Amino acid sequence: MIIFLIGTWGSGKSYVGNLIEEHCGISHVEADIHFDKKMLGAIHTRTFHELDMTRYYDRVISDIFGFQKRSNNFVVSQGIYQEQFRQTIYECFQPDIRFVWVKTADEFLLKARLYDRSTQGNPITPEVYEYMNDYWEEMLIPHQVLVNGDTIEADTRALLQSYNLCAHWLD
Repeated sequence: MIIFLIGTWGSGKSYVGNLIEEHCGISHVEADIHFDKKMLGAIHTRTFHELDMTRYYDRVISDIFGFQKRSNNFVVSQGIYQEQFRQTIYECFQPDIRFVWVKTADEFLLKARLYDRSTQGNPITPEVYEYMNDYWEEMLIPHQVLVNGDTIEADTRALLQSYNLCAHWLD
């Protein structure tokens, strides 16, 4: 099974993916590794709307097929702000994929996390986050929701168990 964590920057996708990897031994892969200088430049110059994201998601899909050859179960995290690309990935990997929308419980904390990361060299600042939020499209594909808050570990464990994964959460 492929668990695909989606959500805005700073929502906790990587945190949830790392929880799953740590407590269940299910590999976590961050698809943001495919962001190139052109994409980051377009985001920072507010010209993102001009980018053709098809090649980017073709690379993500190719990687997922590669991971699938090596493992039956793994987690991928990536924002996927636009529904057409969520739909493409969903169609490519049915019936083996489950989308999980990771949301933050605290917008202030999210922006503080982004600010802290940006001071350590991460290119995604709170201002870039605000700009990119205009591109977030309604989720239409089947998905579950995890809220990154006080109960995130228990909620993640329950979600995995509903998928018949990770019967033995390692404490």
